Amino acid sequence: MVAYWHWHSIHNSAETYWKGLLSHDFKPNPVYNEAKTIGADFARLSNELINLRKSNQVAVMVSNEALTAMEWFKLPDGKTYNDVVRALYDELYKLNVEVDFIQPTHTNLNDYKLIVVPALYAAADECLLRLNEFVRSGGHVVYSFKSGFADEAVKVRAAQQPGIIHEACGITYSMFVSPNHVSLKGELVLEGTESSRVEAWMELITPTTAEVLAYYDHSHWGEYAAITRNKFGRGTATYIGCLPGADIVRRVMSGALQDAGLWGVNQELSFPIIVKSGLNANGEQIRYYFNYSNDPAAFNYSHQAGTELLTGSSIASGQQLELAPWGLLIIKE
Repeated sequence: MVAYWHWHSIHNSAETYWKGLLSHDFKPNPVYNEAKTIGADFARLSNELINLRKSNQVAVMVSNEALTAMEWFKLPDGKTYNDVVRALYDELYKLNVEVDFIQPTHTNLNDYKLIVVPALYAAADECLLRLNEFVRSGGHVVYSFKSGFADEAVKVRAAQQPGIIHEACGITYSMFVSPNHVSLKGELVLEGTESSRVEAWMELITPTTAEVLAYYDHSHWGEYAAITRNKFGRGTATYIGCLPGADIVRRVMSGALQDAGLWGVNQELSFPIIVKSGLNANGEQIRYYFNYSNDPAAFNYSHQAGTELLTGSSIASGQQLELAPWGLLIIKE
């Protein structure tokens, strides 16, 4: 579905310049003509594309309770719960990882191989115990800071932090500070290639069984871990104790995907080339390739041979394909 607002631009009142498909003169224009081509493609291709079904192996656990709690107890620099969610999700998106969004009450965690848990500040014990068991039984979790801190009534747990999940994460902490010109150091940081600055929050982590992926590069806090990974049972739990920059988050996500056996040919591509896929009503694999940039892009098609539906061209496995600026290819295997 594509929904347009409005059919035509209105001529008075507050929404005068909320432009429509037709402008104020009601005459055809480039926007209207583009919409006509989209409608024609829908009419021509809908039988190939409708009822797309997906089976994602990665989930992001989001919580309205945690969002509300963090509105009461904001991060000192003004960042919100949704900022943390986006910081983690955006890097999955750029790595061409398709995800489901689930709630903390979701019980079928074994539907997934990797679960990303941003800032689960307020959550019931049952949720955190399920996540521990998910890791123990072979699942993989990436937590951000402030996860497990308080229960569902926003009462801080009288236990080692991060509450309950410290068992799977193999860490503890009791102190947290706001960063002031603090960077990261360690194996996740490729010196001289990108900023390693901590953008928000710092939990001063002491590993118990976890390996340290990054420490704080600071004269006083340098002995404390910032990002850790722990083997627990048959799975792994990664804990990000601060909000680092996008490059570091991407490197954490890449490692977690590899640990979970989810690194594939789509992850060899990355933004601005974005890949989406699913099975159509006939059980055929459909793959969408988008170029979200103003420059041409090229990539090697690494899946089974198929047909590019917009042009009707045959596509061979291993063929190099060109994407025009802001271009799109739809391939049916």
